[in-house]
Amino acid sequence: MSVHEKNFDGTLKELHRPSGGPWGGTKVDDRYIAWLTEMFGKGAMKKLKEEAMGDYLDILREFETKKRSVTPDIEGKMTLRIPGALKKYHKRSGEENIESKIARLNLKEDIELKADKIRVSAAIARSWFKEPVEGTIRHLTGILAEPAMKDVTTILLVGGFAECKLMQDAVKRDVGDRTVIIPEEAGLAVLKGAVLFGHRPRLVSSRCVKFTYGYGMAEEFDDTKHPLEKMWINTYGNRMVKDRFQKVLEIGTSVDVGKDIKSTSALSLHKNIKSIIPIYASTDRNPEYYTDPSCTKVGELDIGYAPGKTEDDNEVDIYFAFGDTELKVTVKILKTGKVMSTTFNCL
Repeated sequence: MSVHEKNFDGTLKELHRPSGGPWGGTKVDDRYIAWLTEMFGKGAMKKLKEEAMGDYLDILREFETKKRSVTPDIEGKMTLRIPGALKKYHKRSGEENIESKIARLNLKEDIELKADKIRVSAAIARSWFKEPVEGTIRHLTGILAEPAMKDVTTILLVGGFAECKLMQDAVKRDVGDRTVIIPEEAGLAVLKGAVLFGHRPRLVSSRCVKFTYGYGMAEEFDDTKHPLEKMWINTYGNRMVKDRFQKVLEIGTSVDVGKDIKSTSALSLHKNIKSIIPIYASTDRNPEYYTDPSCTKVGELDIGYAPGKTEDDNEVDIYFAFGDTELKVTVKILKTGKVMSTTFNCL
């Protein structure tokens, strides 16, 4: 999910960083497979995937079609095909007979087994959607409750799960008086948008960064606040703190596409040794060290050897700039004016 504001020139300004969770249509498939596994046993399902993958894929393909018919007001039973191989593996496993299990669980009114078909009640079918729908709605309403989102007037549902009537009704019920738009062929809308964006990459004029971005650097060691194990002596003979995360962009910050953002901290390259600046992304707003669990290395910039002998001679400026889907990092050596840059995938 993301939140955009439409500018007067037709471009989009991103107001909230993209976010979400494992609540798409494939999670409905997972719930169905979990239910089949509960009924026929883990061993039988494992055998099916290992020895009859074609039948397993047929189960998913059929369910992809059938699940579109599940609506809030559906009644009666849904009929699903059960491969003969699954029934065979279940029988060989020695687990409880399906009919006996249905009777023991008092599900005779909800589940009916006939030849190579299984018929389930609408209540059971809807239960496979419960977790994905509730997770989506919980996240959506959480975003809309943020003060900065008070002016959001329109909800646009796209993607395969947007075609689910249960999902549509839940959104319309819980977003207040906001307009909900579901385009035709909502499942293809994301693909069409990607093609359009490829032809007109400047449709998005600003983005909210998904992570806190920065680079690895050393700062002067302070006995009162830094652990001794983090101390090291740099090539100029100064006591420094290693593994420091120097923040350049904080998670959720809105940045103009292509605009350079200069680091506020001075950095001097090491003398007489090759300088490589590591670039990190973090899920925290203010990570202290790039060795923290929240930090992930996204790449590094090889600067080579410093041109001078003193710290002042080897001072550099570092710039971060977001393009369409990439982060560009540029380093300028102030003494020589030499500029080096590289790009990293920031999706």
